[in-house]
Amino acid sequence: MFDWLKYDNIVKKGYENEEKQISEFLKRHIEKNAQIRELPIFNKPDQEILNRIEAMDIPAHGRDSLEVARELVDDVFEHAMLIQHPRFYSFVASAVSPYSLAGSILTDIYNVHAGGWELAPCAGLIEEKLVKWMGSCAGYGSDKVGGVFLSGGSMANMSAMVAARDSRLTPEEFSKGMVYFSDQTHSSNEKGLRIIGFRNDQIVKIPTDDRFVIRTDLLEEAIVRDLAAGKRPFAIIGNIGTTNTGSIDPLDEMGKIAKKYNLWFHIDGAFGASILISPIYRNLAKGVELSDSLSWDTHKWLMQTYSCSTLVVKDKSTLLNSFTEHPEYLADVNSSEHNDSWDLGPEMSRPHRAIKLWYTIQATGTNMLAELIEYSFFNANLVKKDLKKLPWWKIISEPSCGTINFRYEPEGFSDEQINTLTDRISKEIIESGFAYIVTTTLRGKKTLRMCIINANTTEDDLHKTIALLNEIAVRETEKMRAS
Repeated sequence: MFDWLKYDNIVKKGYENEEKQISEFLKRHIEKNAQIRELPIFNKPDQEILNRIEAMDIPAHGRDSLEVARELVDDVFEHAMLIQHPRFYSFVASAVSPYSLAGSILTDIYNVHAGGWELAPCAGLIEEKLVKWMGSCAGYGSDKVGGVFLSGGSMANMSAMVAARDSRLTPEEFSKGMVYFSDQTHSSNEKGLRIIGFRNDQIVKIPTDDRFVIRTDLLEEAIVRDLAAGKRPFAIIGNIGTTNTGSIDPLDEMGKIAKKYNLWFHIDGAFGASILISPIYRNLAKGVELSDSLSWDTHKWLMQTYSCSTLVVKDKSTLLNSFTEHPEYLADVNSSEHNDSWDLGPEMSRPHRAIKLWYTIQATGTNMLAELIEYSFFNANLVKKDLKKLPWWKIISEPSCGTINFRYEPEGFSDEQINTLTDRISKEIIESGFAYIVTTTLRGKKTLRMCIINANTTEDDLHKTIALLNEIAVRETEKMRAS
């Protein structure tokens, strides 16, 4: 039988231990962050650690909590990729604001349920205000703007497509529905469409031009062709900041096409939508105001801890139409004045992801965050300048949204040999522990990709990284020539 008094004592002891743990580990984290530039990016776990975790049982009786916490820090967290490192240039990873961390800790401590308005009205108001602010950044002037914070771009993009489907198609037309986006669009869009029931032949990838942005002439041709074949085009997806190249599609042209054919226009801004807060670079997203919905991951470029993504729509009734359910067990907590978050997206039980972004913006202001965006553009151009000074380096995609692709093309090497060389350069710089740079493939060419959006990355970091890349490239080229 459950012994409540015993349990109560365990809980009290647990809180006492947690106070010590949080203080100890937060201090350790701060000290580590202060010297992060001198640390290797990845302290890979050895086999002994992996074996030790593998051998652990799921216990019937608990162990000392301080021991468990130290095991987690020493064996798990200390052996994860240090993506906050200023020379971690891969994926789309940013430094984390201490205010986001504080907001995240507070959210976890208070364990706010963010599903319904009545459960946490003040927290709900913060989320609502942030959604409206993000909508205003996108030029959504209507008072109908709404949205919801979600786990990431994958959920935001999929939820947008649910709203698009329900807005533009009848259930009988689902099997004929067609969606269009560029061959550089993030894979989450295709995956999400399949999850909500669309076949591969209903998903049309449009080729991109030499700037890696969608060819709108081919987009319109595909729409016209499918209409003539009796299909039902219903949505197009544009990009602000593709993952591969940071490219921004011609949103103005796409918006006009969407209006012409009455298509839902969604913009995947998971990575690049943060440029909308920059008075200098927001003009690159001209046409965003023509869209019906926008995904925006602030855990990518606005220094938030995972996860903190937002889906913003011009007309919140489209989300309510797709996601509203009013079961009897929620009757007493449904809000009549405000929209409940569980009616705006797929989640019911959900953490309050907006709090940490609110904390960050209130503590720093938007001007500093805008300067971070602008600094990222500066740094990507700095890399280009450094590469231009060295022989055999070729820019494959121009700097955009802090991202640049390039590769070493020594004389006499075939494309296949250069692809192999590129892999070797990436492997060597990663193994050095100095910087983390992986490859991607553009037009069949293996390239080195640098995404430089970390606020802690300095000009010196970049100069040294390019110098080391060149040193490795020259050395590996000599080895390949010799073999």
